[in-house]
Amino acid sequence: MDKLRKIRSIELIVTVPPELKEQFDQTQLKNSLFRLKLFGVITVLFNVLNWPVYFFHADEIGQLLINKLFIADWCQFFITILFFLLTRHFSRKGRRYILWLTCYLFILINFLLSAYSMLFAEMLLVLQIFFTCTFLYTFVPDFKPKIFIGFLALWYLALLGLLRYKSHTFVFGGPQIFALNIFLIALVIRVFQYNSKARKFIDIYKINALNEQLAALSMTDELTKLNNRRSFLDYFEMIWKQSRRLQLPVNVLMLDVDYFKKYNDSMGHLQGDRALIAIAQCMKNQIKRDTDFVARFGGEEFVCLLPYIEKKDAEKFAKELVQSVENFKIYHPMNEVSKYVTISVGMASAVPDEQNSPTQLLDEADKALYKAKHSGRNRVVAP
Repeated sequence: MDKLRKIRSIELIVTVPPELKEQFDQTQLKNSLFRLKLFGVITVLFNVLNWPVYFFHADEIGQLLINKLFIADWCQFFITILFFLLTRHFSRKGRRYILWLTCYLFILINFLLSAYSMLFAEMLLVLQIFFTCTFLYTFVPDFKPKIFIGFLALWYLALLGLLRYKSHTFVFGGPQIFALNIFLIALVIRVFQYNSKARKFIDIYKINALNEQLAALSMTDELTKLNNRRSFLDYFEMIWKQSRRLQLPVNVLMLDVDYFKKYNDSMGHLQGDRALIAIAQCMKNQIKRDTDFVARFGGEEFVCLLPYIEKKDAEKFAKELVQSVENFKIYHPMNEVSKYVTISVGMASAVPDEQNSPTQLLDEADKALYKAKHSGRNRVVAP
């Protein structure tokens, strides 16, 4: 029973998850367009190279047959040019479904042109053309298996009709069996090829999604869900370069929770974690601009980056932040400056140039924080 369940669970054709279908469809379309264009160019060049053969062996081939082959070659040329023009036009307009339809029609017309050429060929050449076209259309377009099966079935039925037309009787013999084998082999190859690509696409998507999650985790503080020190330093470096180029000010706020060790000792570490989470949320609420950046720098220390604003505006923001944390009313029995949790803030401002650096600005903000903590706490120091 277990073996039967395993067999039933095996997908003959891999199903792409709904959330990935559009991306996978775009990838298939892109591949199909490129390969069909290349196929069209190569086919036209091949036909052109055959023209001297027609002329040099005109007596052997026959003028009537040469004229018919010329008709097929010129049709191939015009169809390829038209395919290029249509796909270019609809690609610009983003008409994906029309582009797919154009690919289908291009293949269908090429099938008809191949069948037309087979009308005037000997039996061995007919089978050669069928074999060549079958495997060309197996590997060139990146169609879905169901669409490909439809084309391949029509192609095989067309060959059977052609063979009956040539022999005037229907006998399921050697040529038909040979063509059926080619049909089945091409079908298996195409399904295997599609399944391999689909699985690879799904696996790559899963790996990329996992990498994004890992990257997000590596840049986020686990407790407060704020950005962590690493992400802050990366962002600070980028902002510093932009501000230096634009000659705009950069402001850094270093924040520390007042008497946090005493808070942990009196309220417990779990309550201390809740307090840090609440302060982090308070800081998030104060941020108004997309360019502002707040992060947990370590322990009970936070950092805030305020680029492109003047020092007085950054200082005003810092004072509002200090007041908002106290207004959050997180009870702190051991706080010597308030009965609630408070923060001290040290601020540093600079317009980046060759004389300063991000590290120097952080050091200045840290020194200002030290002054804020030793001059009464629950305040902002901005030298």
